Amino acid sequence: MLRYILISIAVLLINSTLIFAQGNYEWSSAKNGEGFNSFLLRNNVSPDKDLAKFKEVNKGRFTKNGDLIAGEKYEIPSRFRLLQASILGKDHQNVEQVDNSMSGAVLYLVAGHGGPDPGAVGTISGKKIAEDEYAYDIVLRMGEELLSRGAKVHFIIKDPNDGIRDDAYLKPDHDERCYPSQKIPRKHTRRLKQRAAAINILARNEKKTTYQRLVILHLDSRSKGNSTDVYFYHHSASKEGKILALSLQQKMKDKYAKFQPNRGYNGTIGTRRLYMLQTTTPPSVFIELGNINNKKDQLRFLKSENRQALAIWLCEGIKENYLKIKKK
Repeated sequence: MLRYILISIAVLLINSTLIFAQGNYEWSSAKNGEGFNSFLLRNNVSPDKDLAKFKEVNKGRFTKNGDLIAGEKYEIPSRFRLLQASILGKDHQNVEQVDNSMSGAVLYLVAGHGGPDPGAVGTISGKKIAEDEYAYDIVLRMGEELLSRGAKVHFIIKDPNDGIRDDAYLKPDHDERCYPSQKIPRKHTRRLKQRAAAINILARNEKKTTYQRLVILHLDSRSKGNSTDVYFYHHSASKEGKILALSLQQKMKDKYAKFQPNRGYNGTIGTRRLYMLQTTTPPSVFIELGNINNKKDQLRFLKSENRQALAIWLCEGIKENYLKIKKK
């Protein structure tokens, strides 16, 4: 089998609308109605860190009110652009292209919480385990699998030094960033608005793509005696989101029937008025992977092979959903 090495994750994540590159700078044209945040995010530049410097470099190219001019070309110095070595980790930097079965699909993957918010916290062998670390590891594994099938993947929450990890205990930290490299706010509503805005900006730039899907991963927090199967939420008005949730649920049923035939699977599908489901434009599914406080559920994500299985099963469900829609 021919082995093709995908271009770096950095190139996949950087929007390809740049006009030309020369020396240590590049140029990009502003779109009609585009503001600074949208323009900079589209060009993989952090508004938080580099807006003032961007305005200084492009002095004289704005309206009298200081706004962007549609059609005007703006300089993007290379020192502004984010250095994006593969976030998958040193052992996963090159992704083998298995096939092109998902070529044309665009996926937005979001690991819940992050930065100052670890999400739900449990304990194992006297150590604290944080929801955001395990959701993030599974997101990375999903991303690797989807890339290997030819899909385009946008990782919305990223950690600069935590690639795919095989440890049972994933040490909590607080250095996650929101695409492209925004510091994650402490306040809950601001965090959600930040990542929803990043997704919607990216989605607008993928508007010619017929298949875009958003997948959000979380771990639940319940009493220790309450075990749950992987379950799903979608927007009540989203037919596409519901169809994707059904595909993922069916895949879980099939896998449990195959590998644990006497266990059964009781993961549910429902609707909830969750901010991320209500305010993001791509059809979306919100996934709860299990109860971080329950010992049986903890085995589902403490073992790296189980995290890998979850990632592959979810990706298989996404792939089947994509292929069915592609045939129509």
